[in-house]
Amino acid sequence: MTQFKHLFSPVEIGSTILKNRILSTAHQTNHVIDGIPTTDMTAYHAARAKGGTGLIILEAAAVHPSGMLTTNTIAGFDKNVVPAYLELANEVHQYGTKVFSQLFHGGREVVSSDYRNAAWAPSAVPSLRFSTMPKPMSIEEIKEVIEGFALSAKLAKEGGLDGVEICCSHGYLPAQFWAEHTNFRSDEYGGSFENRMRFIVEVIERVWEEVGDDFTVGIRMSADEMTMDGTTIKDAVKIVEYLVDKVRLDFIDVTAGDSSTFAGSTHIVPPSPIKHGYVTPQSFKIRMAGAVPVFVGSRIVDPVEAEQIVASGKADVVGMTRSLIVDPEMPNKAKSGNLPFIDACIGCLQACIGHYHKGLTIGCVQNPSAGKENLVQALKNRKKEKKKVLVIGAGPAGMQAAVTLDEQGHEVILADQADKVGGLLHTLRRAPMRHELAESMLDNYMRKLSNSNVKVQLGTAIKPADIRTIAPDAIVCATGSRPYIPNVLGINDSRVVTVDELFNKQNQTIGKNVLVFDFAGDWPGMEAALDLAEKGHQVTLISARLYIGEEVHQYLRNEYLKKLYKLKVKMLPHYDLGEIIGNTVVIRNLFSYETEKVENWDTIVLSLGRVPNNELFEQIKNLAPHVWQIGDCLAPRTIEEATYEGLIQSLKLGIEDKDDKINTSFSKSSTQ
Repeated sequence: MTQFKHLFSPVEIGSTILKNRILSTAHQTNHVIDGIPTTDMTAYHAARAKGGTGLIILEAAAVHPSGMLTTNTIAGFDKNVVPAYLELANEVHQYGTKVFSQLFHGGREVVSSDYRNAAWAPSAVPSLRFSTMPKPMSIEEIKEVIEGFALSAKLAKEGGLDGVEICCSHGYLPAQFWAEHTNFRSDEYGGSFENRMRFIVEVIERVWEEVGDDFTVGIRMSADEMTMDGTTIKDAVKIVEYLVDKVRLDFIDVTAGDSSTFAGSTHIVPPSPIKHGYVTPQSFKIRMAGAVPVFVGSRIVDPVEAEQIVASGKADVVGMTRSLIVDPEMPNKAKSGNLPFIDACIGCLQACIGHYHKGLTIGCVQNPSAGKENLVQALKNRKKEKKKVLVIGAGPAGMQAAVTLDEQGHEVILADQADKVGGLLHTLRRAPMRHELAESMLDNYMRKLSNSNVKVQLGTAIKPADIRTIAPDAIVCATGSRPYIPNVLGINDSRVVTVDELFNKQNQTIGKNVLVFDFAGDWPGMEAALDLAEKGHQVTLISARLYIGEEVHQYLRNEYLKKLYKLKVKMLPHYDLGEIIGNTVVIRNLFSYETEKVENWDTIVLSLGRVPNNELFEQIKNLAPHVWQIGDCLAPRTIEEATYEGLIQSLKLGIEDKDDKINTSFSKSSTQ
């Protein structure tokens, strides 16, 4: 613990004493039904409390029906929320962890709902990102929302929570009032700086009137909205100095970004490869300006980084949300000195905020248990028969299966014909913006394997005869996939390469003018375009999707597009590859079916999807009592499906024949 004497020291925040400085910031789990948190939300946060987190701030709780960001938002204004809060608080408190509610109103920021309610805002200024045009709030509506903040705070206290955080960040309603570019009112809530600050001041005053002095109340704010017309650090300092002079503030939770613009929204949950802890210079300035405790997050994924931030006075509490999603035990591991056993966040955003934007419950690519704690625990608690298992393929699916099977006490052999584990992660390592993701994931799994009883056999191409010798009780086939090559004229031209070949083959000759064909709107095509453009090639990225990067999470896509534009990559959606005739490439418009000819090209790079390597499965599917396909071997998808199937199928092994009512869609063969 000596290494983390600051991070694991207690701190007093208002009326709340935190046992350490590690914070799980407000983030959506979508474990909400009819505005009320479910038992799955309780289980999710209880896992992080058990893991040693000092403070948990629950996801946004709307303070008024007009503030429901999505259909799955907590209705903080509904008295029925109190029993759910009590259940959650009781679970979390038994581990010494404190829990706050985040009081929220999005104003003009309305993401989605079954019925799209009218958006309320200070003035009729649209959200560019969501194309939402709000209605200007009347004085009566302003007063109604202020009362909603007060009521929601009162219900949070009745629910046993320790405090509330008033969300003023990312250009949500309070920030829409205080910003000149979103508030054009001519009444007492607009015009001068003092008038524009009136809304948040009255909110905080009414909250304190409802909760009393023996509670904790703070705000979350963007120190820099990171967009063209947004609030800057200079504005933020002025706002903080004004607020701490006017009202009691127990803490300020500092973040960055703005919800209403594409570029600004990236910083709501910054992805890899954005710099770690990049908001800390701003948090230090806010801390100095306000002279109250400051929280800060934004890509702080390592307890060593967090210790340095607290020790240097840049913040009092450190938000490490993504680290806690992937490894709920991170605080306990750090405190006990088990740093090598901490799983690092890879910054992909695919299953955390990515699930939220798809209306799904929270998950994690590297920790498939995240958000499914009740389901996973139920599977782990089932009595199992010990099995001898052969896992074929050491990519993400196979590695997850092997470590999960080992944890469950099975005898595991992990075999791969390559000379190292990782599969497609080694291709990702060579991609410009996926390097950190791949390195972290490889490190996490290699460490788990080295600390397991799994017998790893590399350079081994498993054949049916080998299986008869091994005589396993079960086989998990995780042999991955290979690039799809379309059956079009000229595809065998020597100037045509796949993305896999681009990143894995050495000493390739790539011409000056390159056409990159993208089928899925995923990372490979964009990474190939970026890599080649950075090396000085003239690149045209041709995609069969509605827009470039359609399947990549929007915050990561924002970063890709920023780089593609800066590198002058020409982007052409709505086309696919028709044929190659000599030096002419024919492309086809997917709407009009019209064709165009491209003459000026030297190399073509294909990113047109993948084909499952299922040939071995067909040969061996009857050679053991249980044989399964998982990951790309079953059907090429993403790393998320690979690791999830590796976890769930492995947990089911040994209990499937005994009253197993949990259904999965994984392909399997059974001879029993």
